[in-house]
Amino acid sequence: MSCQAPFDTPPAVRRTGVGRSRRLTLVTLDSVPGLAHAFSLRNSTPEAILQAAMTAATPLRLLRQVHGAAVRVIGGDEMTKAANGATPEGDALVTDRTGVAIGVRVADCVPILVCDPVRRGIAAVHAGWRGTVAGVLTATLETLTRRFGASATDLRLAIGPAIGPCCFEVGDEVVDSLLQRDPGASTCVRLEGRRRLVDLTEANRRQALAAGVPSAQIHSANLCTVCHPELFLSYRREPARAGRMLAFIGWSN
Repeated sequence: MSCQAPFDTPPAVRRTGVGRSRRLTLVTLDSVPGLAHAFSLRNSTPEAILQAAMTAATPLRLLRQVHGAAVRVIGGDEMTKAANGATPEGDALVTDRTGVAIGVRVADCVPILVCDPVRRGIAAVHAGWRGTVAGVLTATLETLTRRFGASATDLRLAIGPAIGPCCFEVGDEVVDSLLQRDPGASTCVRLEGRRRLVDLTEANRRQALAAGVPSAQIHSANLCTVCHPELFLSYRREPARAGRMLAFIGWSN
């Protein structure tokens, strides 16, 4: 059930755009020259957001998301197949190319955008609870390091709006899976009587910290998609009507 919390823009978050281009950005990525990124809002469209943030002609690359840990690289065979009409499966995209946007679609799962301002590697990550347990963010950071020579200490992460620990009630199997991967993630689990509530944003933040990303370079929107129906789509809140929101990142120059 939604807690219907009043909306107050957190310090790390900026609201921008009008009409169909309304979007959120995070300060940690706003400060990177030549980089565009956004988390879309209810009733905004990818086309309008891309036109406002980059150009109308910017290609947007997406995946057929499967709640796993597969990472795809723009320029590899997978994306060649995508150009031929067969969208590859995966839950994270990485590239260092200019003039292309990479993104993920979410409606409660955690969207994570990653940037290396030094080597210019970027990533878009979709982390539901299964992807979090599978280590999709860890796999993405490893790919940035292996493929583009990124150093974890240079990386900046923007974690967008997602279902919060106020609303993400789960069964024992989810808690057990999370703790089997990371016993220290008990700090991400709250017990309220018979209810089990999980903080997926914090669970992914822990993965970034374990990979060596400095805490000061990991910024979270800390906005629950379930609690703010005026701003966000939510599968948990409206399973029969929920669409998907876009999180994207790209080099404009």
